[in-house]
Order: sequence, then structure tokens, then C-alpha cells
Amino acid sequence: MTKVSEISEFDLIARLEAVLEQNVTPNAESKIQVAIGDDAAVIGNLDNLQVVTTDAMVDKVHFVSNEVDMRNLGWKSLAVNYSDIASMGCKPVYSVVTLGLRTDILVEQLENLYLGFSDLLNLYGGELVGGDIVKSDTFFISVTVVGSTDKSETMQRKTAVPGDVIAVTGALGCSNAGLKFLLNNNLEKSSHFYEAHYLPKPRIYEGINLLDMGIKTGIDISDGLLNDLKKICAASSVNATINLDSIPVHEELKLSFPDNFREMAVSGGEDYELLITGHESLIKYISDSTKMDLHIVGEIEIGSGNVNAVDNSGAQISITTGGWDHFTEN
Repeated sequence: MTKVSEISEFDLIARLEAVLEQNVTPNAESKIQVAIGDDAAVIGNLDNLQVVTTDAMVDKVHFVSNEVDMRNLGWKSLAVNYSDIASMGCKPVYSVVTLGLRTDILVEQLENLYLGFSDLLNLYGGELVGGDIVKSDTFFISVTVVGSTDKSETMQRKTAVPGDVIAVTGALGCSNAGLKFLLNNNLEKSSHFYEAHYLPKPRIYEGINLLDMGIKTGIDISDGLLNDLKKICAASSVNATINLDSIPVHEELKLSFPDNFREMAVSGGEDYELLITGHESLIKYISDSTKMDLHIVGEIEIGSGNVNAVDNSGAQISITTGGWDHFTEN
């Protein structure tokens, strides 16, 4: 095993580049002219619109470095950015990664991190073209991803209108279950909750197809269904009502948390499903004519940013926002 302090930055970059070269399938349609190894990456002409997103993961905030599987951490740190690209209806094109490294981090740990990047790149496309490495007292990973679309517009938060229905692309709450088991030191690697928490599946293909088929409003569920729906309502100056009994929930979540699975589905966060709005007939058409797992969970109404919850009987239900906020430590 080799600590990063025992080799040069140049040699470390060469070893990490080798992981990508040996494990990522080349893209025949690549727009990348120059990638890792020069002062800057060179990208050819992209589509009509480009979107840019960035996210960071910090030791002891998002993960614990001496406990986490680094390959899974590589997957997740890139996947959460890909999920933002998916929410705009775009495809990922290229990424850059900045690593802040303690001197005791092992090179082999970082090679496993890059294997996780490679796994995601092979499944969802895009290329990792560069970044930066700095010495840091706290280990962190900062990822920036550029995506593109040949359409004239992307899905956005500000386009919901009264009369739209609200839909999600899959079951919610399982990542939060994984976190709860993790904090209690009983999260099994073979469990569904482990995969939901550490290996989220960004809905790239769903996002592209939703935009293609006319959906204009979307966001990924990273901070919890309620919190992220509130962002759409605030941006669009509308209200929303969700039916808690319509929210898709995995059977294993119901069995493991019979008393609070519904709250976890509404407020848990890190599901990385897509939350969309659109005309009911269009949502049903997309669901019927594709393999997308769309579930209608509510409706957009006239208003100014509020979200209400009801059950199947129409009774009002009081719910807490939950989700993640860095500065309130929820």
C-alpha cells in the first residue's frame, strides 16, 4: 500500500488516468479532443444547449472515509451530479473532479474511487477529462459535470402550472432507510437499502425521454420529495397537494419501518428519482407507451409556494419537511 505522500502528484495523476484508460469503454461519438494530461481539456462542438452542475462530498459530512467502500463512493459522487443532468432532460458529456487529499490517504483507495467513476461512466456515458488534486486536512471530492441537449429548452423548476399533475419515476425512502441502518451499524452490503443509499441510479434515460415527449418541469429528489416539490412551487409561484397514499414505496421499506415508512418516503432525501409535472393525459401517455415507472402523486394548484398533503380520503395530513439542509443539520 502506498500513501499519497509517498509519490509525486504527477505519478498519482498517471495512476488514476490509467484506471480510466483500462476500465472505461471508449466512446465512438466523443467530443473530447484533449483530456487528462494537458493544462486544460479541449471539447469539440456540443449540442444546442449545455447545462453545468457541481456537487461536493466531504469526509465526516457525507461519508466516513475509513468506513466507506471507495468504489461505491466514486459511483455516488458522480451519480449525484448525473442526477442533476437527468433532471434537466440532458445527457452527460464530460466531468472534472477535484480531490482534496490528506497525506495518509492511500493511492489504492483513490484507484478504487476511480473504478467507481468508471462503473458509472460505462453505464451512463460521458467522459472524465481532468480536474485538480490539492493537499487538504479534510478529504473531499468535488465534481463538475457538463451535459447537453439538442432541444431548444430543458426541463426546469419554473414551468409548473395549475392543473398539472405531479409524478415521480420510482419508489422513495429506501436511501433514507439505508442511512438509518448505517448509523446503527447494521447496514448489510447485500441489502436493497445498501444499494439505494450507496449506488443511486441517475435517471438519465428517463430525463432525456421525458423532455423529448414534452415534459417541461423537473427536479431530482435529492433533498426529499416535500423539500424538492417546494422548490418547484416557489420557482413557479404555485401550490401543490400530494396524496401520501399514492407515493410509491418499496415493500421492504414497509416491512422494515411499518410505523414511519410514509414519512421516510416524503422527507428522507437522496432518492435521486425525478419529480415532474405535466398535463395528466401526457403523463399517462408517457407511462403507457414507455417502460418508465411513473406514479402520479399529486396536483399543482393556484397559489404562491405552499405544499399540502392529504390521504386517500382527502383528509389533510400534517407532515414535516425533513430532507437535507447543510446549515440546519437536518
